[in-house]
Amino acid sequence: MPYPAPDGTELVEHLGAGATFDVALVRLGVPSRGPTLGPSLVFVCKRLAPGALHAHAGRAAIVREAKALSLARHPALPALARVGADRHGPFLLESRREGASLRDVLDGWRGRGRPPPASLVAHVVRTAIETLAELQELEDAAGPIGFVHGDLGPDHVLLGPLGDIGLVDLGAARFRGMDPDLETADRGTLPFVAPEIARGESPPTARGDVYAMTATLVAFATGAPLTRAREQAAMLVEIGESGLRLDALAAAGALSPGQRRALARALDRDPERRVESARALLDAFDAASPRG
Repeated sequence: MPYPAPDGTELVEHLGAGATFDVALVRLGVPSRGPTLGPSLVFVCKRLAPGALHAHAGRAAIVREAKALSLARHPALPALARVGADRHGPFLLESRREGASLRDVLDGWRGRGRPPPASLVAHVVRTAIETLAELQELEDAAGPIGFVHGDLGPDHVLLGPLGDIGLVDLGAARFRGMDPDLETADRGTLPFVAPEIARGESPPTARGDVYAMTATLVAFATGAPLTRAREQAAMLVEIGESGLRLDALAAAGALSPGQRRALARALDRDPERRVESARALLDAFDAASPRG
């Protein structure tokens, strides 16, 4: 069955389906039972995948993403354009966040037979931490929104065409005043998830986001595996008992020794020994800058 574009749109490209979302590009502004909806614009359309359509976790994910995007308005995030439902189920229309995932950027340089340039690595690491700090500090008229992405990893962190950093896929997000009925057992993506969240001891948190972003950036900076294990069950044990492999980080020449120590501290297995926020990590990272 072709991807069911919402009423008033037409399918541009089906991007693929995961466990929770089925995603496509659609064009808004085509005739449908009346006049056009305005200029033709391309949006990301997110529907629930068939296996998630009637599951509580799937319904919670699409509501969380919609609510998080309505609260957290920032250039790093997609903009929410429409929330709707039709005979195929609920859907979201979001702006398309331009850029390539950090996984694709790293793979692209590997395809050239070399690692990313040191200047690019240093830029990506600092800009990503700064972006997360800004998101964690977002406020509205009611105060801090308590933004938590909940599933940071190399597929969900994008490097934009101007060197900016974007975050996508907010189905595991948390935020101020979230309805308890929307709470589900979200874990994130291994091996980037914080140990306490991986073990089910904690829901996604801001401190967990700092850990996951740091793990993502260390993987990008080093190009090395973060665990010896390859299977998820074994990864969970290794992350919980031994922590991530950081030997390659010690040799990451794009970063100063102090910057590498700041990143390593953010990956401590004990959440109480980690920095509390992305801003604190950014301050430590900048203090260790060769120019500082």
